[in-house]
Amino acid sequence: MPFKTAIKWIHRLVTLSLLALVIGFLWLKQQPNQRNSDELQRVYKLSDSVWLYMTVNNQGGATVPTVYRYYLSAKIAGKDSDIIHQLAMKHPVIEGTGTITAASIDTSGEVKIAYSGKVISIEDNISDLQFTVNP
Repeated sequence: MPFKTAIKWIHRLVTLSLLALVIGFLWLKQQPNQRNSDELQRVYKLSDSVWLYMTVNNQGGATVPTVYRYYLSAKIAGKDSDIIHQLAMKHPVIEGTGTITAASIDTSGEVKIAYSGKVISIEDNISDLQFTVNP
């Protein structure tokens, strides 16, 4: 009888330990939205239908670099907070710690972007626009 009771308690202890481990893993894996503290930095008109939006996030502190996100979109009307909200639903063309040194639209309608700096992510298929990255 004491052996069966000990087995039941060990089983309960192992089950609770595994449950705590899974809950802890899920809690650690959950990441906050990195775009929550973005601020609209600049807006550039490339053509009548294409605008380049630049956001900055410098909330990382001393150990995390300032991250710039660049978006291509049609003109977005509203206050800065409205623009940020709409941009948060889009994928940035370039996300990194560098800057765009040149942006233009050529005669065939393709957007050409020259970027200098560290690239965190790049989206190369936005409405079949062409992008070039210079390290």
